[in-house]
Amino acid sequence: MFLSLLTTLVVLGQAPASPPSASPLTVLIAPPDAAGVPSHIVSFAQEHVYEQLKTEGLQVIRASELSQGLPPAQRKAVLGCNRLEAACRITLGEAAVSDVVMIAELVQFLSGYRVGLKAYATRDGELLAEYYVPGVHEDQLLDAFTEASNKVLPPVLRALRPSQEPVAQRPTVTPGAQTPGATGPHSPGAATARQGTPEWAWMPAAGGAVILGLGTFFTIQAGNNHYRLTNGNFNTAQDARNERDAGVRNQALGTTAFVLGAAGVATTGALYLLKGKSPLDLLPVRPTVSVGPSGGSVGLVGTLP
Repeated sequence: MFLSLLTTLVVLGQAPASPPSASPLTVLIAPPDAAGVPSHIVSFAQEHVYEQLKTEGLQVIRASELSQGLPPAQRKAVLGCNRLEAACRITLGEAAVSDVVMIAELVQFLSGYRVGLKAYATRDGELLAEYYVPGVHEDQLLDAFTEASNKVLPPVLRALRPSQEPVAQRPTVTPGAQTPGATGPHSPGAATARQGTPEWAWMPAAGGAVILGLGTFFTIQAGNNHYRLTNGNFNTAQDARNERDAGVRNQALGTTAFVLGAAGVATTGALYLLKGKSPLDLLPVRPTVSVGPSGGSVGLVGTLP
């Protein structure tokens, strides 16, 4: 009996111990890249990213919490370093004892904000994942940061905590059957990826304004030609014909410039009017330009949304 008990204890002692569960990923939310953006918007966005990562089960450290835990002499050197350099990101991560340094980005354009989220590994300061959402309006900032967080987190977990990466459950679909709620790419009610207004949307209007100025100049010149032609005294008939031809040319240039300038302004207006539509969608409204012998026209054709 003693030998049997001893054998059992030896077998139990040789059994492999179950591996301890990997510790949760620790993330430092570093000071953001948001030059020129109002401070209340930056703080609001940073706090949203903090809460978003917390809901994913991560250990998250704010930059303010790191600052409070550092000696005053070290605080400026750590938090004020150049985050574009890998050495700075390593210093930040080591000071916070975190696995990842997360840096939010907010850049303001005429068409809205560009929202970005970048994750760097503390071990070497190298980029693990990044994601950007362009053309974001102020009331859509939180949704954009949520989207960026959802895109950045999976590759970070895959690189540093493979066991914690969520496994997507694929629904079983019967061949030939349509998933409830699914629609074709262009069928009514189809969900499309919404995009913001392009960052270059203001450029046609700017160019159009310059061309409209040229149109005004040529129109004034044509008026001067007409005045001299009707009220001036010319030495020869050829001088009168030259004045007439110059007036016709200036009038044509002015009309063309007005048409092109108006087209540029209308294009920018259409881009802002149609913001949020997917490139795959058929645009219900489009700008048109037509030029004829007696002038030109510009307008919008289609059905307003």
